[in-house]
Amino acid sequence: DLLHISEGSLPMRYLGLPLLASKLSKMDGKVLLDKLLRRTSSWMSNSLSFGGRLQSMYSVMFSIQVFWCSTFILPVAVTKECDRIMRIYLWHGTSNGKKSGKVAWSRVCKPKKEGGLGIKGCRAWNQAAIMKIGWEIFQKKASIWIDCNYSWSWRNVLNSRKLLANKLHYEVGNEQSFSLWFDPWLSGVSIVDRFGDRVIQDSGI
Repeated sequence: DLLHISEGSLPMRYLGLPLLASKLSKMDGKVLLDKLLRRTSSWMSNSLSFGGRLQSMYSVMFSIQVFWCSTFILPVAVTKECDRIMRIYLWHGTSNGKKSGKVAWSRVCKPKKEGGLGIKGCRAWNQAAIMKIGWEIFQKKASIWIDCNYSWSWRNVLNSRKLLANKLHYEVGNEQSFSLWFDPWLSGVSIVDRFGDRVIQDSGI
């Protein structure tokens, strides 16, 4: 009362993001979807050519997703809807309806050198961003994630270790801090775990 600050209630928003202590719901993600819909439904966006829409996706639409994907583990339903909005907008210049694309979205999202357009799917980008947080926790970098040890999001960041393990690159070096047999460098598992102790004798190394 002295400071003339009214009492609020959760969820509230900070920098456009909902402040939550629990799992992000599809309804919470509606803010993200509404932002994409507003961008793709404007007359300026609808008047662009295919190349113009593609460029706007690179520079504008994707940046909206990055902000959310780097902060929350998004529900699958939200990531699918984001991709649907982007797909319809790219091919048809609108975000409404259930029109299909001319090329499979999974192929469109491949890198250009693999025949795609270099667009990043929302689900894959969300997983990559969460794995980056997991890596920063492992490296013990200064981060708010280091201290929030009991939140739902923190536990799910740790669950991303299974995905992260398959993407790690190992450097053998002088072998002082690396084990060929027991370190999990082979698709997230060690050679001994996959083939058994006998493989050490059979190798003759």
